[in-house]
Amino acid sequence: TGSERKEALVIAITAFEEMKKRPDIIGEPNQYTFGTMMKVCARLSSNADEKNRLMESLFVQACKRGMLSKAVLGQFLRHTPSQLNMRVILSLGGTKREIPDTWYRNVPQKHWPAPMTNNYGGRY
Repeated sequence: TGSERKEALVIAITAFEEMKKRPDIIGEPNQYTFGTMMKVCARLSSNADEKNRLMESLFVQACKRGMLSKAVLGQFLRHTPSQLNMRVILSLGGTKREIPDTWYRNVPQKHWPAPMTNNYGGRY
């Protein structure tokens, strides 16, 4: 039901926020954490506005922490409208064709985002 989905989303967000507050006990969020949270938000958000707001927040946090993997980028592009994802990418200093290396500085090289071509369903 809608209320169960909302409750599950709140639990996931609470756990994620706790992870960020207490990295010494729980561990730092990594590219897998961000990717999982994006999937959770895409599946459990009650409407498009809520989903877009949560996806934008997670994407910005992942970039600032250097945790943007190809999976995280793919989730963001797949689950947000192209005008939103382009606006967010540009506002953070990226371009249509280039992602700053600081966005993925803490991700193993094999998980780095691919060069910006049309790899993500033509959304870019």
